[in-house]
Amino acid sequence: MTYTDFSITPIDFEQWSRAQHFELFKNFTQPYFNVCVQLNAKNLYTVCKQANIAFFHGYVYCLLKACHDYEPMMLRIINQKPHYLNTTRASVVELADDDSFRFSYFKLHESLNEFANEAKVISHKAKLNPLFCDAFTATEGQADLIHVSVLPWLNFSSFSHAFTHGQSFGIPKFVFGQYNLNTGEMPLSIDVHHALLDGLHVAKFIQQLQCTFDNLSDNN
Repeated sequence: MTYTDFSITPIDFEQWSRAQHFELFKNFTQPYFNVCVQLNAKNLYTVCKQANIAFFHGYVYCLLKACHDYEPMMLRIINQKPHYLNTTRASVVELADDDSFRFSYFKLHESLNEFANEAKVISHKAKLNPLFCDAFTATEGQADLIHVSVLPWLNFSSFSHAFTHGQSFGIPKFVFGQYNLNTGEMPLSIDVHHALLDGLHVAKFIQQLQCTFDNLSDNN
């Protein structure tokens, strides 16, 4: 794997409280752990509908915003050591017209409207291109990503990913499930690298993401 010259900040490893935990988990064959939770997305859904914004773009925007607002989610393993990213992008799975998937790559913007306007263009272009397009070649395998999938047909309570053995940047993986119009709930699966994050961090991140959902308006 390679990475581009995006800004990263190395951790003072000797002073880091999780240094021994990092050494314990970093070479595990399968170092990720998973949790599935139910989020209340009623406010987010309402905001998106009122603003004529795709709900899908709304929760990807919130996810990126919550990651930037919660520092531990910006941790990555680069050259076998922990670093903080200054920014992260979303590598998002989307369906093309032939029911095969493509990857769209989204950056965070200052507002939901800005994000959604650019995301619509990116999504449309991605669906017209083959999977192994120029954007895929230039982006996949970079450390400054989060991986996002969507299963809008399923209200799941557990999830497991395909994975390969070998070096990992510790990129978090998220899967959103079916939105329930009656309850306002939707499932979210989160996979994180145990060398970087523990269950407490995941719980705090979920609180941050829920807060982002709850306080979103079409102006932020």
